[in-house]
Amino acid sequence: MTDDDRLTDPTQHPRLTGNDAPAPSGPPAPGMQDALAAWAELDLTSKLIIGGSVAALLITIVGIPLGAWGSTDFVLIVLAASIVAGAAAGLRTGPILATQLSLLELGAGAVLGVLSVWNLIEILFDLDQKDRGGILGILFTLGLAAAGVAVLVGAVRRNGGARKLLLTDDRWTRVALLGLALILVAWAWNLSFSYWIIAAAALSLATLTLAAVLIVVSDRIESPIPAAWAGVVLGIFGALLAIDQWGKLMSLGQQIGLSPLDFLAFLAYVAGILMIVGGGVKRALEQAASHPANGDVPTAR
Repeated sequence: MTDDDRLTDPTQHPRLTGNDAPAPSGPPAPGMQDALAAWAELDLTSKLIIGGSVAALLITIVGIPLGAWGSTDFVLIVLAASIVAGAAAGLRTGPILATQLSLLELGAGAVLGVLSVWNLIEILFDLDQKDRGGILGILFTLGLAAAGVAVLVGAVRRNGGARKLLLTDDRWTRVALLGLALILVAWAWNLSFSYWIIAAAALSLATLTLAAVLIVVSDRIESPIPAAWAGVVLGIFGALLAIDQWGKLMSLGQQIGLSPLDFLAFLAYVAGILMIVGGGVKRALEQAASHPANGDVPTAR
């Protein structure tokens, strides 16, 4: 068979010459190599925080044109929390800076974890929301919840684990944590069985979660005034948001019939806010008493 026959016969495969053979794939670009090397050197905790933050950031951005998210507040808070947590994990240098950045990771991770999971709770109990991206919106919501939990788990690991953070010996810190638990349970009910949506809950959940975290870690924050006061301020802001939400609930109650459980959940929410504010005030006063201001010398009485 001649070469011309070989070219026209479909059963025959022409042989590749040296010039026709595919070139072997080269090594990754230098920038990619550096990124892969840096990722390989990270510990598991950093991988959870950075990987989860990047995933949450991308999922949120891609989900915007699909209409997967309930409100602008939710999107902005999730984006901010993702950026803060990822940046804090990537900038850890030196023990002092690392300690302060770990607190940023915890605050941002807690906000991201709570918002992503409670957004999932709303979707799971209202799967027929066609204005939230349909099936793709549900998948994006699941992905965001997984990413948020990964960041939160990494941040908790970085700060000594859940046992160290939750099983505290300070009574007023426990009060603030119990208040946050009441708030989370109340909003889980509101988003699943009541008429509330994540658009109404996002700012309140983020504010009060961050308030409780500040009170829990306040003794680790170097500040001329007790850091628990920052948690108190955020708690008061959360209370103002609750007043506006109460007005919306009353307005809704005039249009449709609300069950006693709707009001009971809101009362639990308000009780949680009061516990965060009250626990934060007592914690701040204790810290102020144990750490006199500069220039004040404690004397025996």
